[in-house]
Amino acid sequence: MRAFARAKLSAWGLDTDHGWECQQVLSELVTNAFDVTGELLPEDHLALDELAMILIQLRISAKHLIVEVRDSGVGRPQIPDTELNDEGGRGLRLATMLAGAWGWYPVTTPKPGKVVWASWALDRKAAS
Repeated sequence: MRAFARAKLSAWGLDTDHGWECQQVLSELVTNAFDVTGELLPEDHLALDELAMILIQLRISAKHLIVEVRDSGVGRPQIPDTELNDEGGRGLRLATMLAGAWGWYPVTTPKPGKVVWASWALDRKAAS
């Protein structure tokens, strides 16, 4: 995941503009998405339309770098009460600390789920 983000940001000339933060947040959001959708199905029940998928999108606008992670979870993402040394529950807390903003929105098609996003303001005009 981080290698994907690193390669894309480098191709856009943004590897130094929030690159490390983007990689960390993407990794955490994907981990959260896997926790929601990572249920393995018995082999005899695998059908393409039944597979849980996680979709990742990195994009830039003139002013922002945006990462989006879509999963099949329908619940509202919440920052859990965690202690400093807890193994889990840090994804959204890291997004809060490392991203300029984050949020989520529900999706209904083609299947119900949600998209969790994080964004960073760009200091310079980004090339696409």
